[in-house]
Amino acid sequence: MTLIVGLIMVLLMTLVGMAAIRGSNMQELMAGNMRDRNLAFQAAEAGLRQGENLLTNATLPVFDGTTVGLYDAIDGSSSTGFWDTYGWAAASATTSMGLEYVTSQPRYVIEEVTSSSTLSMDGGAIDFASTLKTEDTTFYRVTSRGEGGTNGAVVILQSTYKR
Repeated sequence: MTLIVGLIMVLLMTLVGMAAIRGSNMQELMAGNMRDRNLAFQAAEAGLRQGENLLTNATLPVFDGTTVGLYDAIDGSSSTGFWDTYGWAAASATTSMGLEYVTSQPRYVIEEVTSSSTLSMDGGAIDFASTLKTEDTTFYRVTSRGEGGTNGAVVILQSTYKR
């Protein structure tokens, strides 16, 4: 009788051990996926910053499509899912950062979205004279795509830049 009880206890302990091994394997997979996602996010963020840095130059290139990655407002680019099917390989600028641990370097697209006149507020009251003082303001949409350690981990980020 003791032998049978002992064998049942060994079987139960084996089942508990197998469940623990399976759980730790799942935790390892989830940690790897989280790392890939984080790498993709950081790469997309770096691409976004490089695109914004281009907009801080004293003179800007023309946004007419002659330079890859610099376009006038693209039709449909503000709709959901547009950037998932966008031709990133041919129609975007590649960063030259040399990021490690990513499958490809981040890519970005800059669109000249709108150009408008805004009131120049100097802190005074709004009157007719202050409405005549306007400044030309141009808005740019910077979209960046980063890949993580695998090409299945992709993050697309956007920012709007006022100049």
